[in-house]
Amino acid sequence: MEELEVKEEFIPSPLQIKFSAIYLNVNKRITYEDIGKEIGITRQTIWSWLKKPEFKNWLNSKKMELVNDSLIDIYKVALRKALNGDFNFCKMILEMIGDYQPGMKLNTAGMQELIQIQVIQSQTQPQEGAKVEDNTDNGAVQHLK
Repeated sequence: MEELEVKEEFIPSPLQIKFSAIYLNVNKRITYEDIGKEIGITRQTIWSWLKKPEFKNWLNSKKMELVNDSLIDIYKVALRKALNGDFNFCKMILEMIGDYQPGMKLNTAGMQELIQIQVIQSQTQPQEGAKVEDNTDNGAVQHLK
C-alpha cells in the first residue's frame, strides 16, 4: 500500500513574523537590509527565507490577506473616481462588472451614467429564488429563476 505524503503547515518563526509585519506595511518603503537591521538579522537571512517555497507561500498568503482586507476600500475609491469622470477607473469598473468590450468607444459622461445604472441595478437586484411582489392591483408574486 502506498503512503500518502502529508504536508505540514508552515509555522513562521517570531523573526519571520516581525519581518512580514514590516515588509507588508504599505506606509513604509524599506529595504531588506533596513528590515534586517530593525529586527536583528542580515539581509542574507531574509534572502535565504525567500528561497524557501514554504516561506514564500506563507508570505504570499499574508499579502493576499492584506489585499482582501483592502478590497472594499479600493473598490470605493475606484468607483468614486469613475463617477467623477476618470476614464481609466471607468474602464476598470466596467470591466469588473462585465460591461466593457475592447474597442468600445466611450466618453466619460456616458460611462459615468452606465456605471451609476449598473451599480444601482447590482444593489437592487433580488437574488435568485427570491419572491418579488407586484405592486399592481392583482397582487401577483413572481419567483425569479
